[in-house]
Amino acid sequence: MEVELKLLLSPEDNDKLPHHPLLDMPARVRQLNARYFDTPDLHLLRHGAGLRVRKEDGEWVQTMKAGGSVQSGLHSRNEWEGVVDRCWPRLGKLRKLVGDDEHWLSVLDAPDLKHRLESLFTVNVRRHTWEVESAGNRIEVALDVGHIERKAHKVPVNEIELELKEGDPAGLYAFALQLLEDIPLRISNINKAQRGYMLVREAGHAPFRAQALELDAGASLSEALLAVLGNCLEHIQRNEIAVVEGHDPETLHQMRVGVRRLRSALKLFSAVAPCPPALLEDVGWLGTQLGAARDWDVLLSSTLSRIDAPQMELQALALETAHAKRHEAVQAIRAPRYTHLMLTLGSWMLQAAPLLDGAAARFSRQSMQHLHKSLLKRANRMNADDPASAHRTRIAAKRARYALEFFHSLYRAKGTHTYLKTLAAVQEELGQHNDVVVAERLLQELAQRHPQSAGAIQFARGYLVAQQAARPADLNQIRDRLHALRLPHARH
Repeated sequence: MEVELKLLLSPEDNDKLPHHPLLDMPARVRQLNARYFDTPDLHLLRHGAGLRVRKEDGEWVQTMKAGGSVQSGLHSRNEWEGVVDRCWPRLGKLRKLVGDDEHWLSVLDAPDLKHRLESLFTVNVRRHTWEVESAGNRIEVALDVGHIERKAHKVPVNEIELELKEGDPAGLYAFALQLLEDIPLRISNINKAQRGYMLVREAGHAPFRAQALELDAGASLSEALLAVLGNCLEHIQRNEIAVVEGHDPETLHQMRVGVRRLRSALKLFSAVAPCPPALLEDVGWLGTQLGAARDWDVLLSSTLSRIDAPQMELQALALETAHAKRHEAVQAIRAPRYTHLMLTLGSWMLQAAPLLDGAAARFSRQSMQHLHKSLLKRANRMNADDPASAHRTRIAAKRARYALEFFHSLYRAKGTHTYLKTLAAVQEELGQHNDVVVAERLLQELAQRHPQSAGAIQFARGYLVAQQAARPADLNQIRDRLHALRLPHARH
């Protein structure tokens, strides 16, 4: 199993790495030229595998990487590698390396795979490598500078790979944090092969939504912590590049949802694995940065559209502010504080998980009972004269929904579906009311910055408030639905 951490840096910072005190020896320099292979229908990609042949020191070496996971930038994958006599794959040799792994043998045994393989893209980099010892860990540090090419299209490569040769994976995070003190870095959650496939598929950065989490019935609490927090981090980080390089409001929304899920997860596990206060503060900071931009997106794309006679002047002002807030969110993601947060959180997870005892199923049952009880208590206190009471109920519903989504595989499907569907509907109903509350605050800010447009802004505020008053959420009905809701039964 290959374990490595990938970090991005700006080309102007490349010279800082060889002179860093952690690297106190000359680098080994090589030119690496690799071809990546797959079928026209991307058989290997669809099964989570990548196959390349690369020239190294005058020899052709074929490598297949497959399966594994990415967690806070830490890539863990199966790897099979061996010398071949040509610049094209030798599937027979690869099968021998795979050995008795039936799953990956079946992937390689696809009908006519040998004849359907073709070279889809190339990766050409100049690699500087150093072997270092750090806190008892042996780490290979590699600086890759070059490009990925598909026909006439090229994308640059400028990254650091930290590969664990021997020791504790948490040591990669510690080493990266030391580099971060002197070199601006960002974590990379996609590898060169994935970037090459993006060229093949001509795919942009689509929004990445939370993936269903599957826990075994006998999963330990330690396994659950890593799986749940890793799932949240994947949700955040897989939207990162799309937010930085794109303009789709949904990518920002998904990244913000990922942060909300992470905060709920950290609170869920707080009794057994309390997150350090400094980490919680940084997670809160990230949520605030993304939330400010998302609130303006919602105002622009959703809330103002409720007005029958939209005013172009107001739309233009809101659009200008939304763009500015997104820029601020992008700057936050690019900031060293964000990278420090992701590295530190990944390290803390790896160190905290082994200290936990007990079964995930028992922890889940106790947690869901507590969250359900808290939800009903909040619902009982809802009052039409106190808008904050509905908001607190919405937050309680969200926490219960996220928790059950994390542990859904431990419960019977029918009851789980009903519970999640009801909570999602309650969130939606109470959320529409909250959107107007947020809109009022944003429009007040807009009026202060643009007093010449106060008339249009005040009209919009009045219209939204009147519309909300005419169609208020039925708090009694919501309360009754929540009281009728039953927690799902465990599978076993």
